[in-house]
Amino acid sequence: MRTITLALLMLFLTGMPGWGLAEIYVCKDVNGRTITADRPIPECASRAMRELGSNGVVLREIPAPLTAAQRNQQQIDNARLQADADAALELRRRDTAILERFRSELEIEAARKRAVADVNEKIRQQRYISTLADQHLKETLAQAAQATKKNIVPPPLARKVEQAQSAVTSEQNLMQSHQLELLRVNAWFDDTLKRYRELTGSATPR
Repeated sequence: MRTITLALLMLFLTGMPGWGLAEIYVCKDVNGRTITADRPIPECASRAMRELGSNGVVLREIPAPLTAAQRNQQQIDNARLQADADAALELRRRDTAILERFRSELEIEAARKRAVADVNEKIRQQRYISTLADQHLKETLAQAAQATKKNIVPPPLARKVEQAQSAVTSEQNLMQSHQLELLRVNAWFDDTLKRYRELTGSATPR
């Protein structure tokens, strides 16, 4: 019955002067009642609508506005898609950089050797400095021990002990930092070599 009514309405509108190109909006309200109009329907502002041509053909489907939860999920999905796109772009840039910098696996290993040597030199120097700091701390503690026997620890000597202990801790932290850097360097070259083989189709070292 509703289909017949809608068809008769469109026939009536198309038969009227100036209505040959009329557009009809159709929707169902919250009570399931079909509503038609020649412009977007306020009663269906939160519901899906269809826009029909004067011949009854659906011109477009107008989806219902997103709910708050749907908008939130859409933002999450868009953020995930953007993150994936950024990651893919970064990978392409890295791949390009690898192929531009290295022409063979031998070049990668040569670069690794140079980088590792640089870090090892830092570690060697840091080990020497740490040894001096340890020695200075031992000497300072010995002085403090002698003063303690006399029940007199001059404030300048107490500060000297604190400074020596602080210096040892600082040098230990620097040594740890260099050792971590060495691990990162080797890990980077491991990843680079693996990716180079994937990009060039090389399964074995050359």
